[in-house]
Amino acid sequence: MKSIYKIFFITGIIALFVASCNDDEFGPRKESTPVIESAAVSPADFTFGDSIVLTAKIIDPATTLSALAYEVVAEGRVVTSGEIPLSNDTFTVAQSIFVPLLSNQADAAIQVNLIARNILKGSASLQLNGLSAARPGYNQLYLVTDDGKVAILKPSTDKNKFEVDGLTFNPSFRFKIAEKLLADNTIDYTGDVYGNVNGKIEMIDDKGESAFAYTAGSDYTKGFVYDSYAFSAATTGSELGEDDLSLSTFRDEDIDGESFRTLKRTLENGKTYQAFGALSDAQNIYNPDFFERTAVDKIKFLGKTGEYTLYYNPVRKNIFVGVDNPSYPDFLLACGWGLGYPTNVSTEQIASVYPEHQRTHTDWGFDHVLKYVLFRQIGEGVYQGTFYTPNKDNYAGFKPYENTGWGNEKKAGEFTFTGEQIITGDNNWTIPNGPADPVVEAANYRFTVDLNNKTVHIEKITL
Repeated sequence: MKSIYKIFFITGIIALFVASCNDDEFGPRKESTPVIESAAVSPADFTFGDSIVLTAKIIDPATTLSALAYEVVAEGRVVTSGEIPLSNDTFTVAQSIFVPLLSNQADAAIQVNLIARNILKGSASLQLNGLSAARPGYNQLYLVTDDGKVAILKPSTDKNKFEVDGLTFNPSFRFKIAEKLLADNTIDYTGDVYGNVNGKIEMIDDKGESAFAYTAGSDYTKGFVYDSYAFSAATTGSELGEDDLSLSTFRDEDIDGESFRTLKRTLENGKTYQAFGALSDAQNIYNPDFFERTAVDKIKFLGKTGEYTLYYNPVRKNIFVGVDNPSYPDFLLACGWGLGYPTNVSTEQIASVYPEHQRTHTDWGFDHVLKYVLFRQIGEGVYQGTFYTPNKDNYAGFKPYENTGWGNEKKAGEFTFTGEQIITGDNNWTIPNGPADPVVEAANYRFTVDLNNKTVHIEKITL
């Protein structure tokens, strides 16, 4: 019996010892409560989409502080919330808090609810009142798609709705709505920006995702309306006409290891065609010997009326034409090294998709349309061709022919060259890159070949 008493006695001493250690280490659990000595928000009147600054002083002389939780509340709805880590027994807070604009949010009085906690879960709360927030006002907004298209959204009769008509967008596209743009037409994130947050349109920063639009049952998206109050977007679509150009009617074709979209159709001299979707991208270059771009989405055909194949390269971002069995007198054909249809995409960008390919693409032969380029007849015996040259080794060596059977070659020695003096040689038209040769700037050059007086005028052009 005595041994049992001893066991109980020893167990009790151990329990008291543990309890004593707990009190020494953490202090009395029930006596510690944080105190929010002061707290304020500035400015007191602000705009949704701006940041406010929360300042506060919290003390707890008995227990280490752990966190200050905050909620920004408008009309009973939590607009934003968060937690600020605290430490020690006295902590001064100066925290910037972004206050987003939520959907269907009117101008409102604002409350900021604060809860200070210590490490033993003691807490104190405080509510800040006398604050107000207003909806932002916009004169216009910008619809910016992920592929670089920009459309100005103008206010409608409903001041919260912004709209645009006459678009030529694809039926589906990703987008953001921006208050401001930079000089290069990219989004300026110092202004308000709206995008996708968990499948809904909300305010985002520069790390935010794009929203998604889909116009069902249409060939292209024609109209777009953004409701800045409800945070919703609506689109209207339309059908393509017989003179419209859209990739939806093109087919895929591999040419020399490059992925093209191609379309065979009749093109009429002097006729203007509407371009849609990717074909209306401002970065695209339409071969200037055959097209005049009268607007970003309107293309006038300069060639002779007939059946052509349109070639669109989504990597090179250029569009040119070809014909079956091109020949004199409608065309001259230049093949050899160092020519390429105009593009503003660099060799490095092209090679990242098509290894070992470059901005120039011609070769000796007529197996496919990348081996040669076309000079279009622009007058009796006069031909025009605009090409990027020389290649990355600063070399070009080519020659025009009258057909794909190597007919009636045009030797350099037969012509007088004027303008940019970049061509040498008696046979091939050569841009040399020998150690003693001047370096010719790689650029877009326009060649005008006059077979009547045997001259070739060369000028550098900017596209």
